[in-house]
Amino acid sequence: MNKQRFVVIDVETTGNSPKKGDKIIQIAAVVIENGQITERFSKYINPNKSIPAFIEQLTGISNQMVEHEQPFEAVAEEVFHLLDGAYFVAHNIHFDLGFVKYELHKAGFQLPDCEVLDTVELSRIVFPGFEGYKLTELSEELQLRHDQPHRADSDAEVTGLIFLEILEKLRQLPYPTLKQLRRLSQHFISDLTHLLDMFIYENRHTEITGYARFSSFSVREPESIDGRVNEDGNFSFEIENWEAGNEKALSELMPGYEKRDGQMMMMKEVAEAFANREHALIEAPPGIGKTIGYLIPAALFAKKSKKPVIISTYSTLLQQQILTKDLPIVQDLFPFPVTAAILKGQSHYLCLYKFEQVLHEDDDNYDAVLTKAQLLVWLTETNTGDVAELNLPSGGKLLWDRLAYDDDSYKRSRNESVTGFYERAKQIAMRSDLVITNHSLLLTDEGSRKKRLPESGTFIIDEAHHFERAASEHLGKRATYIELHSKLSRIGTLKEQGLLKKMRQLFQRNSLPVDSFFELEEWIQHIQAESDAFFSSVHSFVKRRKPKEDLNRLVFKVNKESQDKSWPILTDGAERLCSMLTHLQQLFEAQSALMEKHLTSMKNKTVFLADEYQRSMKGLQRYCQTLQKLFFESDDDEAVWIEIDAKGAKNAVAIYAQPLEPGELLADQFFARKNSVVLTSATLTVEGSFQFMIERLGLGDFFPRTMRIESPFSYDERMRD
Repeated sequence: MNKQRFVVIDVETTGNSPKKGDKIIQIAAVVIENGQITERFSKYINPNKSIPAFIEQLTGISNQMVEHEQPFEAVAEEVFHLLDGAYFVAHNIHFDLGFVKYELHKAGFQLPDCEVLDTVELSRIVFPGFEGYKLTELSEELQLRHDQPHRADSDAEVTGLIFLEILEKLRQLPYPTLKQLRRLSQHFISDLTHLLDMFIYENRHTEITGYARFSSFSVREPESIDGRVNEDGNFSFEIENWEAGNEKALSELMPGYEKRDGQMMMMKEVAEAFANREHALIEAPPGIGKTIGYLIPAALFAKKSKKPVIISTYSTLLQQQILTKDLPIVQDLFPFPVTAAILKGQSHYLCLYKFEQVLHEDDDNYDAVLTKAQLLVWLTETNTGDVAELNLPSGGKLLWDRLAYDDDSYKRSRNESVTGFYERAKQIAMRSDLVITNHSLLLTDEGSRKKRLPESGTFIIDEAHHFERAASEHLGKRATYIELHSKLSRIGTLKEQGLLKKMRQLFQRNSLPVDSFFELEEWIQHIQAESDAFFSSVHSFVKRRKPKEDLNRLVFKVNKESQDKSWPILTDGAERLCSMLTHLQQLFEAQSALMEKHLTSMKNKTVFLADEYQRSMKGLQRYCQTLQKLFFESDDDEAVWIEIDAKGAKNAVAIYAQPLEPGELLADQFFARKNSVVLTSATLTVEGSFQFMIERLGLGDFFPRTMRIESPFSYDERMRD
């Protein structure tokens, strides 16, 4: 690092394109040597043209401020010498580099052959969980002063400070992580290779504590799993004492806390429902402290029963709020530990085994490489492996679909020394008093033989007004053109870098027959053409019957009355598409027998490729089954409809089916199997009655408790009146 010199450049300009006549109006530089800022440079530049009003408003630089300044030619030599032999560093390198290079050339100077570093790209890599990567967002995340955004001197200064943070972060990464970043660096915009070589050399004999090794990269050393403590149940805090005792406790913990009658009512109602093994609906308006109102009795009940209470929400935002904001208050109220965990569906968690395989694939797709680099750094920080912690590029979300945990991950990870993130999340949940999850996973778990949530008879459903919709979506079916196209693209053809080509190469290397791949390719191309034609015909069918040009999203309900003389055209198309997909599956099954026989004893990379190929083909099979059910096997108790983007692509189509009355299924498959379920929301009544919600949720035969808590705000207003 001692021999490195970095010049951080920022320019303000009259527009976006120097080739179209836009000019620099301010240039600033910060020189970094030996890990600190050693020099600053800033000049206003006369562009010899008027500054547009929106640029003046954005930067605060007016025509009057630059009219007596020199043109760029006057400072060109100084800028040239400043950059000579240094790294060119900028936030969005293409913009600043493009202008400086163009202006230097016009002034008769060739931009020195310097390496470039883009702090946007580097920030994405080393701070993979930040919410945004604009200068203002980064300075806020890193707690750096940024007094005058969109002024070159201020922007260059804060970019320099961000760059120093980036260098420090890279220096502290463990050796295996640096080695893998070095391997990926040839695809970066930034010339990071030499810097990584230097950090690798510095760290080659250094054992940095706090990390564990997983194959070729490092992961954060997992924290110990705290479990539920076996208590005797004789707590000094009983729910009936809260009216007298907890008001004081809450006021000490929360300055400005005022007694909330609604919160006390809710605590009692939840406690009684749990104790009496009853279901309950509680309408709790904003302002009463609803979450604390159910967390306190839930924590007490979990401790007394020595079984967890499951709390389900619709939004991930509420899950985080419960865990980080409300739960610490509850934990501080009790003289015993209250443990809690969030458990999401498998697809939210990274599979380390899959990442190891994908990491070493040759990939020149920029978003994919950037995502791999982000994951390498993130794995040295995360304790959860939850994708919600990441800010991935758009292409990175496609890569995540290949890396997410699934049932095959468990088979592959049992022999690894590092426990997978999903298995770990399950272990934590199994030992927690309160388990926070979402409606989708809760409903999925009910219909699955392989349970993900811990055994519990006691549940709280928050945001319960969404529970019926979540149940309908869970119990329903959907087929879209985008989904089918994505599955076919992942398999690819023999001319593309997809799974089909890779598998044929694998068969060739192992002297297995490859003729089936040519036939598969032919059928995949037929299916792609047929799916384009089919979904386009569905799109036209709906659009002709819903000719509302002012609406983009058109919905067509499918029933006997709507199936006119044109409907058989669609069913014929669906039948042809399903037939082709079935034939493709038959061809694949012949290949699958060969794979089972010859490939299972081979290297991990080979097994991973074969697994991914099989998953993709089985995904097409499931899609075929869904399409058949939607068109040929729908029930009278289902609603079937088609949605199209009227102004979008001609195959932008989605076909849905959902039960008309999910309540009956919920009654049999969920509520009948639980001791006590408390459903709460701000909106559960219609004209003051719970009856509509009771019927929709299938709770009629359970005679649930009901409580409607009055809003503290309406009470205050009435008192003023």
